Amino acid sequence: MDLDLQLQVPFLEPLNASDVLPMLNSSAPVIAEPVHHILSGSFRSLSLFLLAFAPLQRTLTLVQTIPASGPHQYIALGPRLPPSEGREVRAAYTTSWALPPTLQSWAIETTEHGTPRVRLVDSVDISATSSYIAVPPPFTHAYAAGGPAAQVLALPAGGAPGFGGVRKASAQQEVRFVRDADWEAADKTRKALRYGSHGIEFAVPPAGSDATALAFVPVLGGSTIEIYTRGADGSLTHIDTSPAPVRPGTNNAGTTTDHDGADERRDKEDGPRHVKVHPNGRVLYCVTEHSNFLDVYTITPPPVDGPPTVPVLTYVASRSLLPPSVRETAADVHAFRGDTLILAPGEPETIFVSTRGAEGAFRSSTRGWVSAFRLAPDGQLFGATTPSTNPYEGENNPYLVERFAAPTGGGKAHALDVRAKDGAAGEMWVVLTDDDASVVLDETHKGAPGVRVLEWDGWLWRGGGTRLREVVAWPPAGLYADAPEGDPERMQGGSHAVWLD
Repeated sequence: MDLDLQLQVPFLEPLNASDVLPMLNSSAPVIAEPVHHILSGSFRSLSLFLLAFAPLQRTLTLVQTIPASGPHQYIALGPRLPPSEGREVRAAYTTSWALPPTLQSWAIETTEHGTPRVRLVDSVDISATSSYIAVPPPFTHAYAAGGPAAQVLALPAGGAPGFGGVRKASAQQEVRFVRDADWEAADKTRKALRYGSHGIEFAVPPAGSDATALAFVPVLGGSTIEIYTRGADGSLTHIDTSPAPVRPGTNNAGTTTDHDGADERRDKEDGPRHVKVHPNGRVLYCVTEHSNFLDVYTITPPPVDGPPTVPVLTYVASRSLLPPSVRETAADVHAFRGDTLILAPGEPETIFVSTRGAEGAFRSSTRGWVSAFRLAPDGQLFGATTPSTNPYEGENNPYLVERFAAPTGGGKAHALDVRAKDGAAGEMWVVLTDDDASVVLDETHKGAPGVRVLEWDGWLWRGGGTRLREVVAWPPAGLYADAPEGDPERMQGGSHAVWLD
């Protein structure tokens, strides 16, 4: 399927339970407990895919293929709702590359056998294709961002799945990243995601605090992070712009200078792509697509009753997403693209960050990387000087950084999600997506496995060998041997995947 063509996908009617349960009963395998479930989208398939990972057997198995109007770039989860009639329900929200631009909502319902099933609830049209969607506490609104605009959409009371069941519902608020005079001519397709806004994340104060919630939007083409306050009604108000940082001792290729760090420049081609906020609300992390850095900022909230008196974001330190051996030998460091980042759950000791081969290259020789960086209790990089004078500080210290060389370049996706191992302090399961189309598993499956599960042993592991490694990938060769070419229910490359439990 050629995704350079405009995707004209008809609206899918919501699935009823009677539509879904026969699929589960007929095709869902029996898997020994315990299992952890994963929901994945795809850039080259129209469906969503529900998988079951069995950690004892190290297997990854298809549970349900959910017909959908994809491809889906990003998945956000809503809160867990109180069980109803013995079943747990949780909402999920997806962005889509379908035209016209749309967002979709889903219900994840646990059956009496403990197996989740996924059904479409409703969808809503928006003005421009979004790449990212977030549903922050108190879970009253969804926020989608991509290209020239971001949307604020009110959600049903109580956290119930859906956008209210009105397909043509208008957004409560639309935030534009282009001038009003340029809006009509602005590209509103997925192509604008390469240079427009690319995400939205929140710093949410604890319950009972007088502090204001903040929203952060990385604008890839502008090399800025736009900052907003969130009102009581969910609306966003722009208060500040954070430009690309000045990284001591680097040039625009992401390599050290030859004069002891005297070249302190602001990289206008940084490409901030993805941000996350530490649970303490005082530290923001940003991955840059073009320069391949993890940047760390402190957050200074504005006064409750007025505009900021100092910049909201203060740059602190950076870490390269590429190992020294790659930076020193790569013919072109711009063959890599910084991708996504994810914090370990709870009080995080680790942040995982990915990079991939340049979009469109699909070269397995340009392998992507996953880096694990150690964090101090306050959220800063462990062992870093403050402010940092060297973005390559400590990268050869195995107690501060671990690297995993992905099997492929990743194509358009090396997205990450993480869950803690049961009963194991600091140890994690990491899901990594892969969209590389250059790999040929067999005659029936072109492209790398779309979903990989990695195992992270934590910083105190003494067992020898790498602490971050792949344990299983899906789909296996031959799974779709009987499926016709272009079958919309056949996974070809993963986009974003999330742990459900």
